[in-house]
Amino acid sequence: MYIFSRSTIAALGRQFDAIPAAVGVAELVTKLTGKDVNVFTGRFGAPQGSVMWTARTESMVELQEMTDKLMADAGYLEMLESMNGLFMAPAEDRLGRVLTGPLDAASSKYYGVTRAAMLNGKQADAIAFGIKTAEYIGKSLGTQSGFSKSGYGGFNDVTWLVGFDSEADVDAFDDWQMSDSGYHDIVAEAGELFVENSGHTSLIERIAGPPAPDRPDDTGQE
Repeated sequence: MYIFSRSTIAALGRQFDAIPAAVGVAELVTKLTGKDVNVFTGRFGAPQGSVMWTARTESMVELQEMTDKLMADAGYLEMLESMNGLFMAPAEDRLGRVLTGPLDAASSKYYGVTRAAMLNGKQADAIAFGIKTAEYIGKSLGTQSGFSKSGYGGFNDVTWLVGFDSEADVDAFDDWQMSDSGYHDIVAEAGELFVENSGHTSLIERIAGPPAPDRPDDTGQE
């Protein structure tokens, strides 16, 4: 499984126009391709006005099929044209291969995102560490927790994702990180697996996307 993401930054003074446009294009892509597209904004650890679209895909072939459908649709191309001037940074695409068990569709309100770069020659140990850490977090907290390796971009880049349903869950995770001895033991194993000072943590908030199965949607109805 891959996670495709496209991120950019809303133009200064245009956030209230850019966010609805970002949601609208995600809804159109979902309709045209049949693939769920979620929209996130950066809360902390990202430039103000950061916007991200994400979708899961099983292969590059499937991703290209989605792209072909979009490029052939006049309505989609017109919508892109109408968004000119709403964003001030070129969109950056990422494609990460999930190395833990398959992730469910994005359903949590918040996601903690931690990125780092593996040291050359330490990739096998670093990946084993990343998987172990993600699985321990998910099991301990009963939440989605995944680990992926970048397919393009930084050659050794890896990412951890942890889902939170509320601000209280974010606080609880911070407290757990500080107090859980098992987590501390695992982190101590990292040793010299990652490039010094390459770690970066952010918190993103899901603002649009299909409601999660068997959970209340945005209206509070089952």
